[in-house]
Amino acid sequence: MAAAPMAVPRRWLDRFTSLTLRTKLALVYTGVFALGGALLLAANYAMVSASLEMRGVELATTAVIPNGDPAETLVAPAPTVPAPTGEAAPVTGWEETEPLAVLVDDYQVGVLSDLLLNSVLILLGVTLLAALAGWVIAGGPLRRLHRVTDAARTLSEHDLHSRLDLHGPDDEFRELGDTFDGMLSRLERAFDSQRRFVSNASHELRTPLSVQRAALEVPLAQDRVPDDLRPAFRRALDSVARSEALISGLLLLARSDRGLARTEEVDLAEVVQGAVAQQAGAAEEEGVDLRLDVEPAPVDGDPVLLEHLVRNLVENAVRYNTADGWVEVRVRTAAGRTVLRVTNSGTEVRDAEELFEPFHRGDAARLHRDRPGSGLGLSIVRSISTAHGAKATARARPEGGLVVTVGFPEL
Repeated sequence: MAAAPMAVPRRWLDRFTSLTLRTKLALVYTGVFALGGALLLAANYAMVSASLEMRGVELATTAVIPNGDPAETLVAPAPTVPAPTGEAAPVTGWEETEPLAVLVDDYQVGVLSDLLLNSVLILLGVTLLAALAGWVIAGGPLRRLHRVTDAARTLSEHDLHSRLDLHGPDDEFRELGDTFDGMLSRLERAFDSQRRFVSNASHELRTPLSVQRAALEVPLAQDRVPDDLRPAFRRALDSVARSEALISGLLLLARSDRGLARTEEVDLAEVVQGAVAQQAGAAEEEGVDLRLDVEPAPVDGDPVLLEHLVRNLVENAVRYNTADGWVEVRVRTAAGRTVLRVTNSGTEVRDAEELFEPFHRGDAARLHRDRPGSGLGLSIVRSISTAHGAKATARARPEGGLVVTVGFPEL
């Protein structure tokens, strides 16, 4: 029972802590102003009350002589009035001056009441103005803070070139904005260095791999390899092919991360039809039913990168599937926006969004397949989508498999 009185303060404290910073600052400004005004009102009321009381005492103890000359005395001269018995009974000066004291008291009460009422009304009005002023004043610097918050919320590795460039007084918010801009500059240099390294390293590795492929393919083509060494040569060629695929993926990822150098209007439906035709043979070998449902869908982008995007989606859907599974590729346009959706059956996926991370191949069921991928397929899909201003998302199907959606902006 002792904890019940704390419930109300705790509830109000929770409500206060859930308010925005601007509202809290405005309430604090208003509370401080109201408290100061209330103290000033109390002091003014006490001084006026004391002054009126002193003046009332002086007025109540002042008598006026009939000839008009004032005289300070405590009791006025006592006149005589007829008594009921016929004798003259003196009337004291206190009884004579009692009506004047009553008038003085009424006057004091009226003045203090008017002072209190008017002061309270004025204090309420000025407090409301102070609350409005506090709200406006708190919003000024907080707008600059909101710019930092919005930039941090929408920031990605693709727009590190943007800067806040906060203006205004040289205060803590300006320092925060300058610090944030400096951090963006350092991150931009680091990402650019990483992309250049990936691109250069991939280019440098393609030459020795091409030499290795030629050194393996020529003896096999000329039938100069002993039969007992042919399996080893085939395994070496497969390894070279996987390395070349990995390097090609890294080059494509680096290219899409740099953005689009030029764009043109591309019919996404035609791109999807071409990619599905290329994967028809692989789908037949895997026993996967490949379904196509498209309609004309013009988008603005790079046709080569869009082809890679669709091919990676369809290839992943066919590769990570089950026997007698299916893949459905759909393209729809609504309200000026084009949506590409690739849905496939398969095993249960527990980390759908994490598949967009580079070299993240998913759970053990996806890792220990006969033809495991490089782990860059969906990373390339998201990178190309971002370069085109699109958004790629993935979600797991409850029955197993994956649904990948790429929404392109309005043309």
